[in-house]
Amino acid sequence: MGSKSKQKIVDAHIHWWNLEENYYPWLTDQLAASQESGLSGAAAIARSYLPEHYLEDADGYDIQGVVHIEALWDPSDSLGETRWLERIADGGADNGLLAGIVGFTDLASDRCEELLEAHAAHGRVRGIRHMLNRIEDNPALCWAAEDFTVNERWIKNYALLKKYGLGFDLMCFSNMMHRMAKLAHRHPETMIYLEHSGMPWEFDEAGNERWRSGMKALAANDNVVCKVSGFGNTIPKWNEGLIRPYVLEAIDIFGVDRIMFASNFPTDKLFSSMDAIWQAFLSITADFSQDERDRMFATNAVRHYRLAL
Repeated sequence: MGSKSKQKIVDAHIHWWNLEENYYPWLTDQLAASQESGLSGAAAIARSYLPEHYLEDADGYDIQGVVHIEALWDPSDSLGETRWLERIADGGADNGLLAGIVGFTDLASDRCEELLEAHAAHGRVRGIRHMLNRIEDNPALCWAAEDFTVNERWIKNYALLKKYGLGFDLMCFSNMMHRMAKLAHRHPETMIYLEHSGMPWEFDEAGNERWRSGMKALAANDNVVCKVSGFGNTIPKWNEGLIRPYVLEAIDIFGVDRIMFASNFPTDKLFSSMDAIWQAFLSITADFSQDERDRMFATNAVRHYRLAL
C-alpha cells in the first residue's frame, strides 16, 4: 500500500503480547470479572500481537520507533515482560522499532526498590507504570485496587524513581490529577508521562471543568508531559469531531513541546483502526506548522523518553 502520510511518527504508547508464550491474566484468562475490572470487551483483542502485526496495522505510515508500555503481564513476574521485550529487540524481531520500554512495578510493594533497580538495569527501560484509575462509586472505572495517591508507602516509594533514573507513566482520571500535580512538584527530577490525554470521562460542563482543572494543575509542572492517545477507553464510539476539543485543549494547556501523539495499539483496536487514529490526529493538527507537528508526532517522544533515534 502506498504512503498515507509523509509525517514521521514515534508512537509513544503501544503494547505487544504473545499469548502462546507469556501470561497476561486479563487476556489469557478472559477475566470473568472483566466488567468489574474496567477491562470489559478484552476478548476481541485476546490474541498475540507482535511487531509484525503492529506493522500491518501501521502500513502506510512512517513509524520511526515505538515506546512499549507494560501490558498487564503476570504481576508476580513484572520483570519478565522487560526481559522478553529486550530479547525481542536484541534478536531483531522488533523490526528495529523498540526504542523505549515502560515496565510495571507496584510502588506499594515491599520489593519496590529491588524491582526498580532490576528494571533500570535494562538499557531500553525509561520508566514505570502503575495504573491508578479508580472512581470509587463506579466499578467499571476501578482499574486499581485502591487509591494509591493517598497510600503512604506508595508515595514514599515514588521518590525512588529518581534514584534509578526512571520516569512515571501516569494513567488516572481527573479525581487524582491535583494530588499527582503536588507529587510532581515535590519531585521535579522525575518525568511524568500523562497517558491518554488525562482520560476525560465526564462529558457535562462540570466534568469537563474537572478534567481541565486537573490538566492545568499537572501542566504547571515542567516535568509533566501529555500523550494524546487512547480516547477509545472513555469514548468507545469516538470520531474526529468528538475528540477534537480535547486534543486541541490538551495542546493549548501543555504546549506543543510537551505533547506526544500515540496509537495505544492494539488496545484501541477495540474501538477503531490505526489509520483512523493517525488520520484524525493529522487532520486536527492541520493548522499547525510542520515544525510543530514534527515535535508532537516524533521529536518530543525522542526527547522526553530519551530515545536513541
